[in-house]
Parts: sequence; structure tokens; C-alpha cells
Amino acid sequence: MYQIKIAVIGAGASGLAAAITAAERSGGKNVILLEKQAKIGRKLLATGNGRCNISNMNSDKSHYYGDKEIISSVLDDFGIKELKRFFSSLGLLLREDSEGRLYPYSNQASSVLDCMRNRLAQLEVNIRCGFLIKSIKRKNNSIIIDSDEEKIIAENIIFACGSKASPSLGSDSSGLELLKNAGIEPTPLFPSLSPVETKEKYKALKGVRAKGKISVICDGKKLREKQGEIQFSDKGISGICLFECSRLINEYLTFNTVFGKHRNKLCISADLMPEYNEKELIRYLRSCRKTFAEQNTSDILSGALNKNLSAVLVKNCRIEKRNCRDITDDDIYILAEKIKNFCFTPVKTDNFRSAQVCAGGIGSDEIYADSLMSRKIRNLYICGEMLNVDGDCGGYNLHFAFGSGIKAANNIK
Repeated sequence: MYQIKIAVIGAGASGLAAAITAAERSGGKNVILLEKQAKIGRKLLATGNGRCNISNMNSDKSHYYGDKEIISSVLDDFGIKELKRFFSSLGLLLREDSEGRLYPYSNQASSVLDCMRNRLAQLEVNIRCGFLIKSIKRKNNSIIIDSDEEKIIAENIIFACGSKASPSLGSDSSGLELLKNAGIEPTPLFPSLSPVETKEKYKALKGVRAKGKISVICDGKKLREKQGEIQFSDKGISGICLFECSRLINEYLTFNTVFGKHRNKLCISADLMPEYNEKELIRYLRSCRKTFAEQNTSDILSGALNKNLSAVLVKNCRIEKRNCRDITDDDIYILAEKIKNFCFTPVKTDNFRSAQVCAGGIGSDEIYADSLMSRKIRNLYICGEMLNVDGDCGGYNLHFAFGSGIKAANNIK
């Protein structure tokens, strides 16, 4: 039987920030950090393709979704200045890229983890890896953590276990299951910031990248559009602009709702030449009809788009078996419309496998938003991806993870 003042469960971004803050406030020997995996910070090392996009200079509430009370509570306390101050205290230098994204100066996620791990060591925080928890329960003024290894009696617990996104990195819903068994219910979960598998399969587009604009169309109304690089695969679509629309798409595929409202039909529209309106595009295609007169129609867009993408568009318009000189104005109108509105139908898959974050989780009906403490179990705090909060691409999710972990620790008396 091991007794401790503060137990932090989960050694990802939010758990590491919580453990450091708790140890600085209460003394490292009063804190234990429990991690089920063999090493701490595994998912943190993989973020940003190993570069760790910590935050964004444009960070504000408009980039977040889910429980508005919790979003406001965390971000009001933890903005860019607070994030920079926290990491500066750990000796970590940050650099900003052209789009406002903040990275460690080394451009290596390992620098972030090393600085956090060094601070935990300085504070003499007890870290236990490979620690699998079977249950938690309230007893008198303490909370008992039960495992095959031993029982831990903690005066306070911070849950920072993450959620279901990216199971290959060890993520699962085991932490939320522990909370459910203790009577704390999450909202339904669904993937966000993920590629989308589509009904339309184009093997020729595997690996093709194109600058463009993605729009989500629901029941004839455009609900969101994002511009940037579109990545195609033989299964569907990916890329940052698609990722930033994927929350809506995955909500629809999971619940037939978007923003909580029932929807009958959803499609994805890709504008492959957003800098040109349809009239300009038609003029360009007419000129290409002359320029490439003796060549196959698959070459008509060779000066504008990837060759494989051009061939797929031409085939979709059923003009692939002609020379350019033989296509009509009507054919050009259809091709121009296809370039501006290349439609895809999303299909439901287990996208938690490839999702960067999970939407849904513990909301303000289960915790006090001002402290992140459970309404049902006193001195039990919840932070990070376990909460019903998720953000856009660009460092927003890590910013919230660090901020919520620090907020939970700061509210322990």
C-alpha cells in the first residue's frame, strides 16, 4: 500500500505538464506519475511528424470545438504568454514559422520531452511505467487506485489518460472506462483531424498532391471550406485542409449530425484550381484545346495539374478517348465544373486508427469547468484529450493539453 498526496495518471502532454506543476506547488516527493506504457511521452514524440507543433500564435477560442465552458476556462488562464513562460522555465527555446505555428527551436519533439523529463527528475517525482490500473474508488477522504502491482491511496488524482485517437501509439479509451465505472460519463466519441475514406476509389491518384480548396456540403449548404494541400490516396482524401474539415465529416458518419443537428446528406467538394473562377477556367481550357489540339484530352491540363489527376478528371467527364481538338464547348463547361467541384462521398471507417485527436469526452456536466474537478468524486481532476474539447490543426490541441494539465494541478489545494 502506497500513500501519496497527488497521483497523475497518464504521462502524455497534459499529464507531464500536470505532474511538473503539481510537484512545483506541493513538492516532487508528494507526486507520483503513473503510465501504462513502457516509456513516458510516446505520443508527444510523434506529434508534428516528430517536430512537435506545441502551439500557435493565433491561438484563441475560435479554433476549438466541444464544451464551451471548459474551452473558455482553460484558455482564459493559459494563453500564448503563459505557454511560453512555462516552457521557458524548463529551458526550452521555441521558434515560430511563417503561419504562426510554434515548434521547439531544435525542430525535434525529443527536445520537448527531454526538458519535461529533466524537470520531473529535478523535482524528484516518482515515475512508474508499465502501471496498469484496474479500478479507482473513493474511500473516506482519499481515492484508491487498484492495480495488480499494488494499491495506491491518493488524496488527489489527475486523470490525463488521453483518448482513442492513434491506437498504434498506445492510445485507447481505458482511462474513460475507469471513469465510467466510477460513474463519470463521457459524451460519445468520434475521430477528428483524420483522413477520410470515400466511396469513390481512384488508384491512379495514390500519392498525388494538389493545392486546392476542400468544402463540406450538407443538404445543399456549404458548412465549411479550407484551402491548402490536398493529398489523395487509393482510398480517399487527406491533407491539412481535409483534416480541418474531418470533424464535421466524422460527426456526420457517426451520428448523422453536424454541429449537433440532423443532416440527410453530406459530400466533400474539392476545388482543384481555386485561384480561377469558372469563366477564367473556361477561357484557359479553350486555349489549351488549341495548344494541345493533336494530343489526347488527358493532356489538356498538363500545364496546370498533375498528370494522373488530369487523366482522372477527363475520364470522369467521359472525354478521354478523343484528341483535344475534338472536344466541344459543352465538354469544356463540364470539365471546368468538375475541376471546381470534384465531389467525393465519405464512408464510415475506423478512423480512430489514423486520427490525430478524438472529439467528445468528459464535459462540464461532469466536472466543474473552473477547476476541472469531478462533480461526483471530490479531488479527482480530468484534463487533456479526456475532456470534450478538440481543436484545429496547427498546435491547438497540444496547447490545450498543456494548459488543462497545468490548470488541474493548480486547483489542487
